[in-house]
Amino acid sequence: MDARLLDVVIGVIAFIILIVLLAVLPMAIPSAFAYLTAIIVFILFLSGAGYLVNEKIT
Repeated sequence: MDARLLDVVIGVIAFIILIVLLAVLPMAIPSAFAYLTAIIVFILFLSGAGYLVNEKIT
């Protein structure tokens, strides 16, 4: 798969995960921690996916 297309697909999936976490986590834990957790998971997902894409390209 083309690296640019893979980046776009990963970005869309990460955005969907962020939206789901923002909707679900506040029901499980207090609001401030839920939003912070959702953002941290989003950043970690994008970082991990970016690392894997870079490994695949090289």
